Amino acid sequence: MEEPDTVPVTFSYVDPFMRLDEQKRGLGYDRFHELVKKTDIVLPRGPRSRGIFYSSTDAAKIDTVSRKDGSRTYYSDTLTTPAGQLCRESKTEEGVETTWRYSGFVANEEDAEKIRSIPFEPLDVDMSRVNTGQEELGDRGIVATGVADPICNVSELFILRDFAVTATRNKKVIIRLLDFYAERIEDYVRQMSEQTTDVMYRIVGPEYVTPPILSPSLFDEFVVPYDKRLVDIIKENDNVACIHCHGKIGTVLSGMRSINPHVLEPIEPPPLGDVELTEIKRRLGDRTCLMGYIQYRDLSFDKPAEMREKVRSAIEQGGPGGGYILFPTAEPIATITDRLFANQKEFVRSGREFGRYHPG
Repeated sequence: MEEPDTVPVTFSYVDPFMRLDEQKRGLGYDRFHELVKKTDIVLPRGPRSRGIFYSSTDAAKIDTVSRKDGSRTYYSDTLTTPAGQLCRESKTEEGVETTWRYSGFVANEEDAEKIRSIPFEPLDVDMSRVNTGQEELGDRGIVATGVADPICNVSELFILRDFAVTATRNKKVIIRLLDFYAERIEDYVRQMSEQTTDVMYRIVGPEYVTPPILSPSLFDEFVVPYDKRLVDIIKENDNVACIHCHGKIGTVLSGMRSINPHVLEPIEPPPLGDVELTEIKRRLGDRTCLMGYIQYRDLSFDKPAEMREKVRSAIEQGGPGGGYILFPTAEPIATITDRLFANQKEFVRSGREFGRYHPG
């Protein structure tokens, strides 16, 4: 790692150039996006479609029926596969950017075999939106695109309870599904990365094999070999490989070192995390840039003076020698309140102040 002039300051994969609808403006996103433009932007862009299970096959399809009830919308998805149908149900809340799932496509081994019956016909991936984003952004930051790794895709076939029970009691089902996804995702990532240079590929999913969801003893089996292959593909094509992993990562740092990404984020501080930034820096900082350590909840509820102190502490721990980016652990999912916006401004202001390596 080399020490730069300043610690980069950014928010969590926010597109400040997007056109806001009336609802978003009413939730305060216009002023937030203007603030984001003053940071080192990590601009999210991606291909238009990843097909159905990363395949261009016509042998599977998903039909969705939705029902609105007040501020909530309920969804029922029916997946048709060569081996039969599967169903899942979920809901969303108006003004909140998340989805709650209360039944999954897979609950048992028979359901898993229906998923595995879906043929793999490689996609024709178009990365023109990503390359256009690079042209628009210029030297104001980096373009990032998301990749859900095999364990992320497998976990999302289940509701969380069924995933945890299956991974613990019937590991072979998880392994078969991981292998089902691996070939497809590797082809998808290879096609993407061969069309780009200096794009950050954010690999999402390892947190599903950390406490309290699963024992970290499974990390080397469910995550390391699959994500290392993705990281190697991304690096081969002169792009930036980033692992995204919330939660308690202290027990899987050796696995992270084996995966060997360029970047690890969002690095949650205790108590949601289980290891101090200085320790992660000691164990990974010689080869991996650390990005994070400011809890989104603190941005929402702290006083600005408290936020200033947390920024100062994070930079003191992560900044020496370079290889640290000041970054919150999540993006806003609801209203940008006055308190949240005051802390967002303080986050940027104090990040710029304390992040100067050689103040004049």
